[in-house]
Amino acid sequence: MAMEQPIRLGVVGLGLIWQAVHLPNLLALRDRFQVTHVCDLSASLASSTASDLPGAVASSTDWRPVCDDPDVDAILFLTPGDHAPQVLRALEAGKHVLVEKPLCVTVREARDLERAAAAAGRVLQVAYMKMYDPIIQQARESLASLGARRIVRVTVLNPADAPQFEHVALRRFADVEPAAIEADRAYALERTGEALGDAPLALRQLYWGALLGSVCHELSLLRALGIGLPARFEAARAWPFRLDGPATEPPCLHGMADLGDGSELQLSWAWLPDYPDYAEEVAVFGTQGRLRLEMPGPYLPSHRASLHLEGVSDGIRASTTYRAGHTTGFVRELEAFAASVMEGAPVLSTAAGAAADLACLQQFVVALAAGSSLAVKTEVVA
Repeated sequence: MAMEQPIRLGVVGLGLIWQAVHLPNLLALRDRFQVTHVCDLSASLASSTASDLPGAVASSTDWRPVCDDPDVDAILFLTPGDHAPQVLRALEAGKHVLVEKPLCVTVREARDLERAAAAAGRVLQVAYMKMYDPIIQQARESLASLGARRIVRVTVLNPADAPQFEHVALRRFADVEPAAIEADRAYALERTGEALGDAPLALRQLYWGALLGSVCHELSLLRALGIGLPARFEAARAWPFRLDGPATEPPCLHGMADLGDGSELQLSWAWLPDYPDYAEEVAVFGTQGRLRLEMPGPYLPSHRASLHLEGVSDGIRASTTYRAGHTTGFVRELEAFAASVMEGAPVLSTAAGAAADLACLQQFVVALAAGSSLAVKTEVVA
């Protein structure tokens, strides 16, 4: 259903990702978006944000009034946690939705939300910004020049949050009830019971934490490159990690899987809290060449993706480097959302894609548990 510009936008969650990324991008895209309602558990943050934005902007501490606001066409959900209840309510209220990851905790929820969006005739887009990076199309096209794929290697070096956004003058207020935050965490952890059955608490926390919080981005990136996700993992490791108790911080992770096309996936995610910079690389090795894709850190707008391609033709070796332009994946995903809402353009980062990511992450947990001779039954069968 086409609509006129600008899209009247409600924003739920005014923390880091809003202040560091979406706020400046939405102001730059003011020809396509007008924020009309903001919501945060902190009443002070919500009201001060509303007063700083152009025009008459409503504020609230409950997300439900945003869904019911007749002056809102679409909602941007930026809160942590399982977004399924909020997204479903928004779709049923006739709102388009752009939602930060994780969309939800279970494959069932993701499939239900995909159907709900179709039934409502509304756009549901998952904020997998890496899929929208301007260099992805070039990388996807370049894969064909590598010959038969043999190895796909994904490596992430993930520092603690603070070094990544120390450049952001983050606004915080001390008027949030801790009980509200704890209730959201408890609900999300409860949902992992449906996803992973009676898996030990440590595995459920790992799934809810590092896997849904970060590794899901790597799976969406593989899908954007046209590389299918594995049905199962041959092996998985986590260290330091104990099954008999909760962890104080995320472990490092490594998984190996057969991609079904003659190639193997080697996925490594390293928690390096004292390392100052985020680093992410996808390397693909084929019989006729290799490709290395370096993705930017999430909170630094000046960082750009780069693509390094090496190949051989008639005995001549050649290497080419591509660098992304100045429009980030975060901006591109907002532009794509506007195009889907206003023009009916197809959605790239769908709930169905998120369901595939969740199923794959559950299989990582299965392989990790199997390494300790523990059988974990997930909600889906590979």
